[in-house]
Amino acid sequence: MRTQPKRGRGRQQAAAHDEKRLQIIERCARLFDSGSYHRATMQMLADEVGLGKPTLYHYFRSKTDILFAIHQKHIEALIEGLDSQERQQATPRERLVSAGRDILLEIAEHPGYVRAFFEHYGELEGAQRAEIRARREHYFAKICAIVRAGIAAGSFRDCDVQLTAYGFLGLCSWAYQWYPRIAGKVAALEAAETLCDTFLRGLQRAS
Repeated sequence: MRTQPKRGRGRQQAAAHDEKRLQIIERCARLFDSGSYHRATMQMLADEVGLGKPTLYHYFRSKTDILFAIHQKHIEALIEGLDSQERQQATPRERLVSAGRDILLEIAEHPGYVRAFFEHYGELEGAQRAEIRARREHYFAKICAIVRAGIAAGSFRDCDVQLTAYGFLGLCSWAYQWYPRIAGKVAALEAAETLCDTFLRGLQRAS
């Protein structure tokens, strides 16, 4: 009987470990979304994911580590979406609509991620908080770059780039308060196009 190479077993174990971490993140995010972050203990989280507390500590050292992982998953998804549109050489308008769609998709599919991102960022400390702050700033800089590209191309009127970026992100991100209730009726792309159309009409340069 042939034994599986150690390298292959190592990859499988790493994949299984990552998959379990993701399951824990998903379940804990749902619990946090219900408003239970501050009340939650590691024992409560272990019960939520069906693990013994010592086993949960094998995957995450603390509740804050789980919160940090949630922040990472959310901001990585948004940045990857922007990078994908940039590689496809989409127009500035298309890239903003796509960014709005990505935000709404996250709200619909991972509401716990989004709530944690906006409401519990202040619970992060030290290096974890610094890393997420840097990722947030990186994402914001990319949105600003899209607005600048639209102005340079003549499709957007001249404007305060940072205020415009803040306005755009505020418009889309605040949807976490109401979009989950209608996500089953209005697709993320449709909602993003509706929200962005109103915003972009104000940004559009007069012909």
